[in-house]
Amino acid sequence: MKIIMDEQNMIRAVASSSNSSSMVSSKKYDVFLSFRGEDTRKNFTSHLYEALKQKKIETYIDYRLEKGDEISAALIKAIEDSHVSVVIFSENYASSKWCLGELGKIMECKKERGQIVIPVFYNIDPSHVRKQTGSYEQSFAKHTGEPRCSKWKAALTEAANLAAWDSQIYRTESEFLKDIVKDVLRKLAPRYPNHRKELVGVEENYEKIESLLKIGSSKVRILGIWGMGGIGKTTLASALYDKLSPEFEGCCFLANVREESDKHGFKALRNKLFSELLENENLCFDASSFLVSHFVLSRLGRKKVFIVLDDVDTSEQLENLIEDFDFLGLGSRVIVTTRNKQIFSQVDKIYKVKELSIHHSLKLFCLSVFREKQPKHGYEDLSRSAISYCKGIPLALKVLGASLRSRSKQAWECELRKLQKFPNMEIHNVLKLSYDGLDYSQKEIFLDIACFLRGKQRDHVTSILEAFDFPAASGIEVLLDKALITISGGIQIEMHDLIQEMGWKIVHQEHIKDPGRRSRLWKHEEVHDVLKYNKGTEVVEGVILDLSKLTEDLYLSFDFLAKMTNVRFLKIHSWSKFTIFNVYLPNGLDSLSYKLRYLHWDGFCLESLPSRFCAEQLVELCMHCSKLKKLWDGVQV
Repeated sequence: MKIIMDEQNMIRAVASSSNSSSMVSSKKYDVFLSFRGEDTRKNFTSHLYEALKQKKIETYIDYRLEKGDEISAALIKAIEDSHVSVVIFSENYASSKWCLGELGKIMECKKERGQIVIPVFYNIDPSHVRKQTGSYEQSFAKHTGEPRCSKWKAALTEAANLAAWDSQIYRTESEFLKDIVKDVLRKLAPRYPNHRKELVGVEENYEKIESLLKIGSSKVRILGIWGMGGIGKTTLASALYDKLSPEFEGCCFLANVREESDKHGFKALRNKLFSELLENENLCFDASSFLVSHFVLSRLGRKKVFIVLDDVDTSEQLENLIEDFDFLGLGSRVIVTTRNKQIFSQVDKIYKVKELSIHHSLKLFCLSVFREKQPKHGYEDLSRSAISYCKGIPLALKVLGASLRSRSKQAWECELRKLQKFPNMEIHNVLKLSYDGLDYSQKEIFLDIACFLRGKQRDHVTSILEAFDFPAASGIEVLLDKALITISGGIQIEMHDLIQEMGWKIVHQEHIKDPGRRSRLWKHEEVHDVLKYNKGTEVVEGVILDLSKLTEDLYLSFDFLAKMTNVRFLKIHSWSKFTIFNVYLPNGLDSLSYKLRYLHWDGFCLESLPSRFCAEQLVELCMHCSKLKKLWDGVQV
């Protein structure tokens, strides 16, 4: 009898049940073993106990050799405190009143408490147990006069008629043990329901990814799961690992590769990987030793394994963990999760994780905040506002949900208003990890896009950035590979709202209290204040002002740009065709930065640009609806 089950899901569930809030269980033990010590203690039962122990299944076994006729109160408690009872029927099982008493209590728990009972026939004909013939008949002859005989016989018959395991149909005991353990895992799974909130929406990806993995193929296949921070890559990889790992001979989920490699080095991670695949916790793989490495690789080459390398940040990390995938056995599968698409030089397929739908976003958020799938009465609009802010990012939905849990409506409203000005720092820090991995020019390109250039065509953005002396083409490719930006409609550069907010926060932290000492100014109130009161400094490199947000005409001094000597991007524009108010320069304009590369000024109120303006480096000039009649003296570039 072969049974397919979610083995690794239960291994991990049982192993973490003592400290995981997602596991619901009031039982102390997973399995209770009932057996005749003289028959099986030193052989089959001890082997079964060790096999269960290796799978992290909490198993009760009674080590006492001398037993009386009555089972103890402690044993009764152990039976009641177990999800599953495995009853090992051997030749002399029925000769022990203790064993028969255990069985009676087990069948009582099955009836009254829903306990699972798994009979195992070890070197005994099942019919002897079911009908109490053979050695079982002889054993009951010795119990003549025992008032509980009829109850014991009924328990034996009932238990022997359950779906059972028979050693006589197996060629080897090892195969027999393996199938029993798998059955135990399968039957334990419903007793540890998985309430992980992060699984919302994940099931939609199963079919697509399984088709990419081509599980039935004998070739070694590598799949990359890629996306922005907080999008659910690890959650998806974990769910796949839980579902698919029972089909493999060795498995390893290597979490937090980026962080762990920084802390412990590649050698420690490689040792852990090989140790788990070979199920040997004491294995110490020394890459400098040819004999050891050859031995380990040859063993792995004979195993069909499933590996997840989670949060890999660089090609170096991937290469140091698994230099050559050829050492993996036929049919092996490797999943690599990353924010950095550049590391995928040797993967077969790449799967990009997308944002959750509105439906799944609401469900995940509600599970996080209300522990229900729908909003509580009166919180419907607030919940929709919250998921609108999160824009389908699972991490944001869970973090925000947790922060609002058990709080009043007034607190919700206050928190949601606060998010319009200040991002949640837990979300920000996770997203910022991708930014931290960029070099200087890539960071500058990212901040320019976040503050000024989002929504523009790629070619246009590239030309502007190149004018700023940034390696635009390669920089944009890196940002795409790290999922910090996307290309919409094949031409337009876009980014997720929370990614843009993260970029804004980075600039804001350059100088929290003085906007005039930040590199980029885009927030209307701050730009208005800096320009009106001449608070700009040499730190400012870019300014953007939306005229449609003015509530009155803005009058600026002739030298309002004088101190901003490093401005390379200046855009005063209107998103609306019906602009009521404008910017005026009553005393003219003294100067423009010689570093200016991009100048866009709608409704420019003067007839000429400053005479001292050096336009040699200017690459774009846009002066819609202006009074401009003359550009500048000298060469008209």
